[in-house]
Amino acid sequence: MRIRSKTRQFAVVVISVLALVACGSDADVADDAPPGDDGTAAEDPGDTEGDDGDTGDTGETGGNQADVLAAIDEIAAQVEAGELAYDPGSDADEAIEALREAIPQPEGYPGRPIEILIGFGEGGGSDNYTRNVGRDAERILGQRLIYNNMPGASGEVALGHMFTQAADGYTIASAITNQVINDALDIQPYSFVDDVAFIIRQQGPTEIYWVAADNEWETFEDMLDYAAENPGQVRVSGSGIGSDDEFRLLALGSEIDSTFGFVPFDGVGGRISALLAGDIDVLHETAGTVMDLYEDGQIRPLAYGGDIVFEDIDPDIPSVADLGYPVPTGRWRGMVAPGDVDQEIIDYLHNVFYASAQLPSYKEYEVEFLQHVAGGYLNGEEFEAEARRERDEIAALAEEFGYDAGALQE
Repeated sequence: MRIRSKTRQFAVVVISVLALVACGSDADVADDAPPGDDGTAAEDPGDTEGDDGDTGDTGETGGNQADVLAAIDEIAAQVEAGELAYDPGSDADEAIEALREAIPQPEGYPGRPIEILIGFGEGGGSDNYTRNVGRDAERILGQRLIYNNMPGASGEVALGHMFTQAADGYTIASAITNQVINDALDIQPYSFVDDVAFIIRQQGPTEIYWVAADNEWETFEDMLDYAAENPGQVRVSGSGIGSDDEFRLLALGSEIDSTFGFVPFDGVGGRISALLAGDIDVLHETAGTVMDLYEDGQIRPLAYGGDIVFEDIDPDIPSVADLGYPVPTGRWRGMVAPGDVDQEIIDYLHNVFYASAQLPSYKEYEVEFLQHVAGGYLNGEEFEAEARRERDEIAALAEEFGYDAGALQE
């Protein structure tokens, strides 16, 4: 690991100790995670950015990743066609056996359960993603996945703990956009982008700018015109200070030479209530979280927050990128490991999580939570490149606006 300084390395240990105090030891949760014990969320690598299969040779024992992914895709197609038995309640079935044959496995790995650190509480988006993609992953691995929720500091408590563990592939973590933002603001004793090994990114952003159904703004540009003429008067809610929501607004404000009134809420319930009560004007929220309100006619979208038009929701609503505005970041999710983990293990884990996401269990979760509309798959190399781009862009925005990172450290 390339901790920035000895002082910072000490701070990582402190973070770990605090995390253990707050959340209990790893052993406390190790036996509480039965195989496939929960479920909700997924995404479709098959139709997402970066899924061109040109991923290169991953090594003599790792095989060519493009060939491995093609074999996985073929097995998934056979499952979908009913040609291979698939029973997620079993330890193994025809689909799992075929995947084990197709995915090159490092010698002796995994020889015991693998712990996955989750930086947020149970039942949230990160928790749902991790447990759902892990459901079939652990059947392919032939080992249990131990889910350890370590909430705090926007996921950094879990990440800091991961850095204190052996770089042997038996402790990994799910990651979210916040880690890149915190890295850009230089508020952690390590660098997320420089110090992790990127395994796979599997969920892309699904945030949408929503207004109440009776809002006077008919289009996103109506809202921007008002914001340009009335700096700070358009109240927009997001998930918290230093979130992707806030940095998307900073980028928009920079383009129209104005500002927004950002109103952070910790919980989605508060954000929704504020919109419906008229306490805020716009809600920047993931599609799956508020789809019932949209279908009930209480809210309507002004624009998709990223660069994808969600055809399944409303093909006539534009994306922010289509309208010509910047999208510096979005709420993605993926898996990372300590930076010194053997590349053969990283490649193996990538292929296992990729395979799990092609199977019915994850895909059902993906549809239920509308993650299928955004794609988001990137292999490890692409994931790292995108994280570096996001970090640099966010750092530039923070400098442009004189962003005060102090509030994030309080």
